[in-house]
Amino acid sequence: MRTRVGRTATSLLLAGLVTAGCGPTSGTAAPGGATPTAPSSGSGTAGPTPGPWPNPSAQPADRVLRTGIRIGDDELVLSPAASGRFIDIAWFDTRTGHYLPRMPEDENFRSAYGDTQALPFFEVRERPAPDGRLITYGFASTRVARATIAQPGYPTATLTLAPWGGGSGDTLFWTARAGRPLTADLPAGRRGVCTLYDQSGKVIARLVLAEPRYVPRDG
Repeated sequence: MRTRVGRTATSLLLAGLVTAGCGPTSGTAAPGGATPTAPSSGSGTAGPTPGPWPNPSAQPADRVLRTGIRIGDDELVLSPAASGRFIDIAWFDTRTGHYLPRMPEDENFRSAYGDTQALPFFEVRERPAPDGRLITYGFASTRVARATIAQPGYPTATLTLAPWGGGSGDTLFWTARAGRPLTADLPAGRRGVCTLYDQSGKVIARLVLAEPRYVPRDG
């Protein structure tokens, strides 16, 4: 259920940082068919709302972020850890108000990591949904005013934003979008690119969505 952010510089060889562009949405249709709610514990939305976080060991912040991304009646919800940089995920049955056991398909989440020279931490996680969309979420260790994912041949996706909380300057973002997955065998120029912007519209960082290549150790 938990995604841990952390790695060593020698374990990654990223396909460089390139071009592309997310503003918060509330109750409006998002790219890829998702309908995000406001980044909150679910107050003001129809039907049941998520209760206490189902994974006590995650020590999440005092909120559950409803993404609006659904597979059938089941909605992806996120909770940033109260300490440390990791995001816990769960699925919430919008009919019954109950959390679901972890979906086996969540093992299909894959990550792309940003260059430490651009930001101390920048991660995007992604998994395919049964309807062909890519369920995508991530975070950056800075305040972000807008974030997008652009990929040749597909509409540019604008992500929903939420502050990490707890006094942190980090930002969470998510969407469900059309595109080729980061695991696809594609040249760099055909891959999705996640771009983060500050309040003035200046690019903070760009990340090509490709899995890191791990360098085997001798012996």
